[in-house]
Amino acid sequence: MKAELYSNISKYVLYAFAAIILVVFALFFFAGEPLILEQTSEAGEVTELPYPQFMEPSLYLCYAMCAIALILVVVFEVVANVKRVACRTRVEDAEEKANRTLELAKRIAFISLVVIAVVLYFVVSSKLDFVLYLQYALFAISAICMLGSFAISKLRS
Repeated sequence: MKAELYSNISKYVLYAFAAIILVVFALFFFAGEPLILEQTSEAGEVTELPYPQFMEPSLYLCYAMCAIALILVVVFEVVANVKRVACRTRVEDAEEKANRTLELAKRIAFISLVVIAVVLYFVVSSKLDFVLYLQYALFAISAICMLGSFAISKLRS
């Protein structure tokens, strides 16, 4: 009963975050006229640069989602370690193997994120482009993961 309640709560929280993300990104891509910023070069030429109207909310959303994810990972790891130390029970082989697999998956995900960020940092021309391309990459990866987990859960049931 308790596990089912937690599963339902996490599912609805995931749906709420997905809806918020979709609304902000839809505003970013499809709503409002781009603002025009003027940039003056060293030669004195003025260049007009389009600046998406909902750029800042989408960036703040990305920062908030990263912060929430990091906080949750740290909290869950601390709680799991406290429970493990408090119980002092012998972990069965299957659970131990699952924990090692989960740790490996976390490390691979973190290393992949760092590699994507480093590659994008050296490939793009400016910091603004770096943030945008990183945002696009993380959005695409999260959308693929969400759709993949949904498809896997439907195939299993």
